[in-house]
Amino acid sequence: MIKSLKLTNFRKFTDLEIDLNHKTIILAGANAVGKTSILEAIYLISTSKSHRTNEIENLITHTKEYASIELKEQKEYKTILHSLGKTNYINEVKYEKISDFIGNLNVILYSPLDIELIQGSKAVRRRFLDLEVSLLDKPYLRLISAYKKLIKERNELLKEYSSQNKMLLDVLTNQIIELIEQLYEKRINFINHLNLKLNYVTNKLNCESILLEYIPTYDIKNLKKSFEHKLNYDVISKTTNIGIHRDDFMIYIQKVKAIEYASEGQMRTICLAIKLAILEIYKEKNKNVILLLDDVFASIDQRRMNAIMEYIKGEYQTILTTTSLFNIPDELIKNAVIIKL
Repeated sequence: MIKSLKLTNFRKFTDLEIDLNHKTIILAGANAVGKTSILEAIYLISTSKSHRTNEIENLITHTKEYASIELKEQKEYKTILHSLGKTNYINEVKYEKISDFIGNLNVILYSPLDIELIQGSKAVRRRFLDLEVSLLDKPYLRLISAYKKLIKERNELLKEYSSQNKMLLDVLTNQIIELIEQLYEKRINFINHLNLKLNYVTNKLNCESILLEYIPTYDIKNLKKSFEHKLNYDVISKTTNIGIHRDDFMIYIQKVKAIEYASEGQMRTICLAIKLAILEIYKEKNKNVILLLDDVFASIDQRRMNAIMEYIKGEYQTILTTTSLFNIPDELIKNAVIIKL
């Protein structure tokens, strides 16, 4: 359970310290007062990623040189954001490798921005896969980092491709193939596990069935031939056109493509169900999780509101935001600490 959070020069907060030592916290206030920024800070110190921006300068208060996030749980976490990147500490010990830092504080965030999983680009869905699999499977992060490095080397070679360097290209391609086999298996295992948990979650939410289907850009049973078939196109375009970095997944609702048939309300429910399915995976692994819910009760019916309530009443610490307490069930308000911003 998070005990406290301190933000310095983070977004609009030059100096904020709040007590979060309670099972259920409601952050209430009008739009643009910083409710989502607080969730963002907790998510960032857990995953080393913001769910809202890829640019560090967007996180640092205007005119300030740095920002810091300090969080106390069983351990004390600190992340400093500056022009050179991020510096991370646990119990005042500096962690040089992101892979060693992330995964210590387990956080699952639902945000209205998650709708980009359905409406957004393939790159959005790949980032989702890479992050979630990395948090559950530490070796994945090492493998995907090595893979991206090899792809970069192969692309540089393709820019100056000739028969003289084909042997080097083949060596790089074979190394890439070995990594694809490992990464593909880990991604498929995650998708299958997620689909299994989605069956359970959609029953609890009493909503339509949801299924994720992985879409590779190659024949996994014959990767060498897939790369040979694409070689001429790779040479012409001077880039590697198949591989883990080009794969995607499709989300289905009631066996039809969500992007084509789901309403905005259904898309929000799909994204919430996916996040709760990940929560179930963590639960299966006996991992403590902090549940962050950004404006989750907006525009949902009473039946699904009751189902979400059951999750909040479970064993997880939950921090949620709202623009109006009228959107929050009375039962939840009675058992929560309300922080007005």
